[in-house]
Amino acid sequence: MTLRVCVVSPLYHPNLGGLGRQAQLLTERLRKAGVVLFVIARKMTVDDGVSFSSDVEVIRVPSLFPQWHILEEISLKNVMISTVFSIGCILALVRHRKRYDIVHFHGASLPLFFALPFLKWMGKKVVAKVAAANLGTEAGSLSGRYWFLGALLARLMRRADAFVAISEEIREGLIRDGVSPERIHRIDNFIDTSLFFPPGPEEKDHLLDELGYRGKLLVLYSGRLVPRKGVEYLLKAWKEITVEHPDARLLLLGDGPLLGSLAEMAEHLEISDTVRFAGRIGDVPRYLRAADLFVLPSMQEGMPNSLLEAMACGLPAVATRIGGVVDVVGERGCAWLVEPGRWESLREGMGKMLSEKDLRNRISAAALDTIRENYSLESRVSRYLDLYQSCLG
Repeated sequence: MTLRVCVVSPLYHPNLGGLGRQAQLLTERLRKAGVVLFVIARKMTVDDGVSFSSDVEVIRVPSLFPQWHILEEISLKNVMISTVFSIGCILALVRHRKRYDIVHFHGASLPLFFALPFLKWMGKKVVAKVAAANLGTEAGSLSGRYWFLGALLARLMRRADAFVAISEEIREGLIRDGVSPERIHRIDNFIDTSLFFPPGPEEKDHLLDELGYRGKLLVLYSGRLVPRKGVEYLLKAWKEITVEHPDARLLLLGDGPLLGSLAEMAEHLEISDTVRFAGRIGDVPRYLRAADLFVLPSMQEGMPNSLLEAMACGLPAVATRIGGVVDVVGERGCAWLVEPGRWESLREGMGKMLSEKDLRNRISAAALDTIRENYSLESRVSRYLDLYQSCLG
């Protein structure tokens, strides 16, 4: 039987966060595996020269604020954006209803809520990937929120045929929202190791020269600048690190609503000469291969792609002991874990890693082994193919 799938991914783009990047990589590989599919996504204003595969048809539906790409925060603006996109998505789903049997939502939020009744009426199967835990924006974190509305949203979203949980924390949240365990599939995020891989013998020094960090210990953060990422704790810890390691430099990749306030905080802490806010960067692997240490100070994560990408590049990491991070690291020793929300713990972890090169090398080797053994893109493609087949009976 030929699999015919429609993928709904509002942020279908490799440089606008992990969820959009995962959706793009997965659809392109599914297409190569013979799946007949197309994508419904937001029409966005993104000027970074990214090209998409001609093998995957992308239907871009109009939406409010096309230049705005950070949809995880609960705000009137984001609700308006999601609602308008949902209307356009439903129209596209109805218009193209003869082209698909399964709809795969990347994100189990308002578009899923609005579209489910129409899809069930049309007899379609629905798969929903839940990407975030405890934010109150997706299935798995709705019960007990928004007065009676949270329970209503959770009840209606339970009509999906299958949920994909990328972490144990998300799986447990879905069960609390009333989803039957047999309809929850644990499929972790993945990494395309053809894009993310360690530097060659002389490549790192060359990259450091290009970036202006020759002779420095380069510490890297990659992600959105939003409250749940905990970057303010990283800056507080960094003030102490600059005393212990005056040759260390901190490079932050990514943008977001906190960019201005975090830059002001760096000024106030008098660390601006050792910190650089680079903004949204297209070629993230280049920076990962140049760095000596990756840091993830988040307060909440589903399963952070940024950590997996760093590990795939052989970059040792200091990360907070939360959600999907614990699932990745476990007992493997492939990252140094610290307590979330405590800058002192973050400082201690970074200080130890920067001081001990042998420790960095051991964690780097463990990280590479973990990615190669457990997080390949090819293994996830086969899991999704099996999931689609099971949905069709």
